Amino acid sequence: MIYSDESGVDVARRRGKQYRIGNGSRGALGINRRRMFVSQEKQAQHQAARKLKLWSRVVAAAVILGIGLVAGLFIWFFMVPYFHQEIIRNVEPESGASVEPVPDYDELGLPIYDNSVSLFYINSQSPAPEYEPKLASIENVQVDARITDALRQMVAAAKEDGQVLIFSDGFVSAEEQGERFEKTAREMMNDDNMTAVMAKTTAQAITPMAGESDFQTGLCLRLAADKETFEKSKPYSWLKANMGKYGFVFRYPEGKTNFTTMDPDPTVIRYVGGENATAMQQRSMCLEEYVSYIDDQ
Repeated sequence: MIYSDESGVDVARRRGKQYRIGNGSRGALGINRRRMFVSQEKQAQHQAARKLKLWSRVVAAAVILGIGLVAGLFIWFFMVPYFHQEIIRNVEPESGASVEPVPDYDELGLPIYDNSVSLFYINSQSPAPEYEPKLASIENVQVDARITDALRQMVAAAKEDGQVLIFSDGFVSAEEQGERFEKTAREMMNDDNMTAVMAKTTAQAITPMAGESDFQTGLCLRLAADKETFEKSKPYSWLKANMGKYGFVFRYPEGKTNFTTMDPDPTVIRYVGGENATAMQQRSMCLEEYVSYIDDQ
């Protein structure tokens, strides 16, 4: 009997323990299930937030793109035509203003200008004190901007043949020319004991008066050389043989003082254009002589 009672008690204890264990397991399982359900809910909320953020970006990009497209169409169809008309209006010359024609080009790619440009000259018989061309700087001097390509090609060609062309004078304004003339006249008065009238008369054959120098056209250049010995130099020989193709000639050649009113000076060259240069060389004419020849044709 005692054994049976003890067995009953043991059984009861084991059942109670199992019940507690079972209840504890079911409680833990319930908590885990609740946690699992909460985690899934948070994941769903996070995914919904990401989708909302993504769609917000898409909508914003679409709005910006739409605004940019509208702005682009507005600029293309309204602003561009407006500014185009304004540019044309500003570029169009005023009534009576002259428009320089677009030149043709020769086989060297150099522009061919009308004779009103290429053969225009200034001397004591044709003064132009107010004339001033559009200038450009090249080879350390200023010249008429229209001859820069020809001068650049000629200098480069000479360099390829081993000859260096250095220039000391290009464009000279009427004011500066006047100062040069006065200086020459004073030197003659002081060094040669000339009267003022005689000095100025003699000086004109060496240094023209203001407004009477062809250097004022911007089409003349003086080489940095001694005019007494330059004709014996290799650069002179190269120029004589080649400069015509680039449109240049000697401005004050020997034996032409009656036409130029200037003493001979082989260091001064002048742009006249390729075709004119060839014709002048073939006829052994200086610039004034050649212009007179053309006028008589």
